[in-house]
Amino acid sequence: MTVENSDYSLFKDFFDAFSKANVEGIGTEDPMMIELERVTELNKQIFYISDVILFDILLITKGVHTMFGIEPGKVPQGFFLTTTIPEDFKRHQLARAHLVNQAHELYKRKNGTSIISINVRANKPDGSCIHLLYQAFLLYSKVPYESVFLMLVITDISEFKKMHKSFHFYSGDDDRLFRFPDDELLATGNIFSHSEFNIIELIEEGLSSKEIAKKLNRSLHTINTHRTNILEKAGKSSISDVIRELKETGLL
Repeated sequence: MTVENSDYSLFKDFFDAFSKANVEGIGTEDPMMIELERVTELNKQIFYISDVILFDILLITKGVHTMFGIEPGKVPQGFFLTTTIPEDFKRHQLARAHLVNQAHELYKRKNGTSIISINVRANKPDGSCIHLLYQAFLLYSKVPYESVFLMLVITDISEFKKMHKSFHFYSGDDDRLFRFPDDELLATGNIFSHSEFNIIELIEEGLSSKEIAKKLNRSLHTINTHRTNILEKAGKSSISDVIRELKETGLL
């Protein structure tokens, strides 16, 4: 796959230009807008700018129609969450809540940036499933007016076969991770498989291993093996420690 704008410099430059346009934006015939649409189409991406404090979508590229069959001007707040498959919905919802909380923290500090990224599976209009990486770059700014703005990049990572059974989550301020995804980036925070994370969620809900085995139609031995693997991967001595850490990072 040919990739352009791997360091996301185009997105950052576009946001600077967009901000200085006093929210009137950049016309569809502007060379920078044409380049943005070309590159995001090539990279199978959607680029999105919003005001997180006012819950206002300021710009979204045409890739949203390619992926989800909806025109950019008709995308409502929370639309992408509704496309997420049921198995990943809770994780996506928690990541979105974490993003809003981070935005409010930046607004209170009147300074700073924050990066949050997560992979989820989504349903396309034709019924097929697509693997997506959501990369959110939050920044406090007084231009074009005081608020916390979001640059969101959504990338089709279906070609990354390793991610089909695992999940990625990052929350921090290392802007080196705001770039086109590769194996190294996707391995960040990539500890548990989908099955293991599902078991952690059920344990957090209060189910015993026997109840989980019955609910998932698995053997008790399989569930206990997963529990052992979870502790080994997390480097913890108890599942309660794993759950506590996941809650602190916003994943539970």
